[in-house]
Amino acid sequence: MLEVLSTRELAPVDRLDYWNELIASTYTGMVVDAPRDRFDARLTVWQMGTLRMVRPYSRAAVISRHAERHTRPTDQTLVAHLLTRGVARLEQRGRTVDLTEGDMVLCAAEEFYRFDTSTTHEMMVVEFDRRTLAERMPNIDDFVAKRISGQLPSTRLAHRYMSSLWQEAPETLPDAHWQMHAGILGDIIASCIEGSGEVTEAPSHFLLTRAEAVILERIGDPDLTPSVLAKSLGVPLRTLQAAAASTGTTPSALIMRRRLHRAARRLVSEPGAGVTTIAMECGFADPAHFARRFQQHFGTTPSHYRRMN
Repeated sequence: MLEVLSTRELAPVDRLDYWNELIASTYTGMVVDAPRDRFDARLTVWQMGTLRMVRPYSRAAVISRHAERHTRPTDQTLVAHLLTRGVARLEQRGRTVDLTEGDMVLCAAEEFYRFDTSTTHEMMVVEFDRRTLAERMPNIDDFVAKRISGQLPSTRLAHRYMSSLWQEAPETLPDAHWQMHAGILGDIIASCIEGSGEVTEAPSHFLLTRAEAVILERIGDPDLTPSVLAKSLGVPLRTLQAAAASTGTTPSALIMRRRLHRAARRLVSEPGAGVTTIAMECGFADPAHFARRFQQHFGTTPSHYRRMN
């Protein structure tokens, strides 16, 4: 079952209060703080078998959730947040985690946490019974509130699989089929969490985090090449190439992936914008080149992708 909640039809002055009432009734202890005159949000909720997937979108805001002290650790819900747009900072268990597009982080839902999003942002969120992940990974608590790089092959796989599931959400399938997909998704997320430990602690992680920030700042610049990116970071190109290789990618692929995913999000969120305009504003000087790369990456044309989302 797919449910979409939005503030779009409300007067701007009423949106934040409405959203806080709505969120508090859905997620105990959650509060949203944002500029009242500019706030806008949307929440898509999909119950897939026994698994709940959520897709929140909002303009810049601070989202906090207070602890539920009566909840036993064995009854906890663990929530995987995959950031698909913008940047965010998470605070939980005394840790501070900076996230860029494509990164994932695991939160303990019944403990205090806080997301500070200084930009418009969107996430894909999956809620798990803690025991479900603990069966796969007995040390799952070691990974709570730790950044899982969006450049890991397993995280990219999780992103693609979740995106594919969302595209099929309106379709009618037997509950048993959705439950099988829920199990597959749990295995994929567990694998990318488990495989992230050594990589996220490596020195290359910090360089790639900085590289991601530069790419996002200059996403519309068609002259942003690996050499220009390395120069902006103050490192030799070979150093940047080695850092990217440690996560199974290249600087060119980092830049291209960011451009394509930014374009894909805009195709959906800005239905009135032309495909060529979006391509150029995402750093593609040639619309035909954009269309080819988009189809290679997403398996469909930009126009068809827009219609399906």
